[in-house]
Amino acid sequence: MLVGGHRTASTVVLRHITNLPSMTFRADTLVLKFCLRFEGLPDDCLLSLLSSSVPSSLLTQLRKRQIVLDYPSDAPISSSRLASWLRRYRQDQFHSFLQSTSQVLIRACRPVLRVDPILYLPASRADRSRLIRWRMGWIPGKPAPCSCGLGDTSRSHLMVCTLVPSALWCCLPVPPTGYVGHHIDYVLNLLPVSASARCPPFWSALCQILCHFDKICHPDIEYNSSSLPGQVWIDKSSASAIDNH
Repeated sequence: MLVGGHRTASTVVLRHITNLPSMTFRADTLVLKFCLRFEGLPDDCLLSLLSSSVPSSLLTQLRKRQIVLDYPSDAPISSSRLASWLRRYRQDQFHSFLQSTSQVLIRACRPVLRVDPILYLPASRADRSRLIRWRMGWIPGKPAPCSCGLGDTSRSHLMVCTLVPSALWCCLPVPPTGYVGHHIDYVLNLLPVSASARCPPFWSALCQILCHFDKICHPDIEYNSSSLPGQVWIDKSSASAIDNH
């Protein structure tokens, strides 16, 4: 499903669409939990006695970690409140990262930390592979001369490539004035987040466009055309509508 990457490819987008915290954040979380647990220890506890008698203890260094300093000192210590604070803290960190980074692919993703719907919405293996590879930048991948003869297979060229039927673009929602990202990314961010949601009217066109992108960028691969791109979700929505009636 993830064919098309390379061993030095960035994992930032993949971590984001799967909502996996970075190893740095996981380590910081463990440090914060350790420091909070230490605060609740009795004064005659061995660890408390050792930390007070050894000025240059590791605990002193851990307390200087930014996540420990940012945690409210008056906040009640409970698992649920800590988990809620960590979610907000991680979201704030990601928002700051988006404001400072120039990485096109991560800025094109949803700004909210949650699993991207492209990973669980009804789709065939081929459709889901294209959705993920587009997010990762593996479609188009390294630019190469396009078979249309009008440019290279870059993200910007694919949006105007004559090999993609223009009628398909007319089926997609139009980005608002001033939108600077790619049309496909805008549409992907409009997909419903519920796995049981009805298939949006633009789904078939979106999957067909990505299929054309895939064929343009990988002309030597033989593609299975047994089913129309996007048909899995369409069939599921139709079956649900019949059952409800």
